[in-house]
Amino acid sequence: MLGRSSLLMALAATMVAATPADAKKKDLPPPAPVAPPQVALPDSPNGVAVRYFYERRNYAPIWFKQGGGDEAIAQLLSILNNASVDGMANGAQVAATVGARVMAARAGDEMAHKVAELALTAAWVDYVQALQRPDTNVIWGDPYLSLKPGNPDRIMALLAAAPSLPSHLQSVSTVNPIYAKIREIALTEAAANGGRPSDKTRLNLERSRILPASGKFILVNSAEQRLHMYDNWQEAGSMKVVVGDKDHYGLPTPIVVSSINYAIANPYWHVPEHLVRKFAPRVQAQGQSFMDRNGYEVLTDFGPSGQPVPISSIDWKAVQAGTTKVLMRQKPNSINSMGRMKFPFPNREGIYLHDTPMKEYFSLANRAKSNGCIRVEDYRKLAYWLFGHDVAAAGSGPEQHISLPRGVPVYVTYLTMVPSTDGMASFEDRYGWDRPGVLAGGMDITIGISAAAGSAEVLEGSSGAPKTGSAKAAGSPH
Repeated sequence: MLGRSSLLMALAATMVAATPADAKKKDLPPPAPVAPPQVALPDSPNGVAVRYFYERRNYAPIWFKQGGGDEAIAQLLSILNNASVDGMANGAQVAATVGARVMAARAGDEMAHKVAELALTAAWVDYVQALQRPDTNVIWGDPYLSLKPGNPDRIMALLAAAPSLPSHLQSVSTVNPIYAKIREIALTEAAANGGRPSDKTRLNLERSRILPASGKFILVNSAEQRLHMYDNWQEAGSMKVVVGDKDHYGLPTPIVVSSINYAIANPYWHVPEHLVRKFAPRVQAQGQSFMDRNGYEVLTDFGPSGQPVPISSIDWKAVQAGTTKVLMRQKPNSINSMGRMKFPFPNREGIYLHDTPMKEYFSLANRAKSNGCIRVEDYRKLAYWLFGHDVAAAGSGPEQHISLPRGVPVYVTYLTMVPSTDGMASFEDRYGWDRPGVLAGGMDITIGISAAAGSAEVLEGSSGAPKTGSAKAAGSPH
């Protein structure tokens, strides 16, 4: 009995002695969970965005889906290897790095697959943003049409949602049919010339990059001197145009992207300032008969509150010298320089499409005869295509605005090479823009000099387009 009592007492003492230690153990926080190793960032300016995108989708694969993505991966590596002509200078180096990640994934574990996934997607985002980089050689009249690098999340969301990765890669990298054909030539030239295409091909590729992938739009090619009407790149018709004359007036038609939202029937022509100066001696010599014969009038303002100004109250010698400025416009009539209809689109240079009474220019081989604006061969055909029905003025009232139900983009560019049924058609580089160094808006430093100096020959009823700030203040150019 004594032995049993001693054992019970010893056990009790042991339990009592153990109680404080047990309490301390219960007060300790649970051990922190061990975080899984983070996937290394790809070497890309979009690396953080790409990793966060995959974290949100629990690293569900895009390229290594069950069933294999070998075709899409091989296609992406091919795109990257040729991406230098697309504006991604390090494309070949990225292709080598991504290819190594893919090889490691095929021989490695889950982490290697994640690393390769991020590398592939980051390379694609970088490439798409290179294609969409801004172009300072363009006057962007409609901000919704301007090129800007795509949001990484949107680029990745479209990639992940694509029913077919190869089809998606092909569609995006094609850009548009003209760009794709010129790029083929650029790649051939680059392969034979140490990696660099000719200046002509490279610059035409850049100018074609602004064109859309799809939709309804107008393409004016100043080098071809022709307007094309497209619906998802199916041509609905074309016509000759008269474009800006750089040789004599110093006023080529610039590169513009904008939208046509309405037409104007029976338009006024607001005479540019440099032409008002040219008309001044004739006003002095012929007086009101010159004004009446051409339908000109001088106003206090071009707005609805503008009032007529008697020409006898104007110092026309000062107008000719450029020290006095007047606002002159031409009323709608048979010789109005705008013709029967014009098609404005927003842009800082006041360029637009319009009819013309000077139909003889359309028979010329070189139709660079305007001061910047674009005269169309058949305004009725253009209006019908824009509106889907015949459009005409309702009576003789001036400046009748006819709204389109939906704006139609217009792309005015300068392509001296375009795809044709026989391969590639070439046009004369009349503006000299197939050389490096052309400044913003497609204009170089000579623009407007000869016109401002008075070298252009202007006849009654002809037209001009202002390109200086003071001339633009005078109203719409031609």
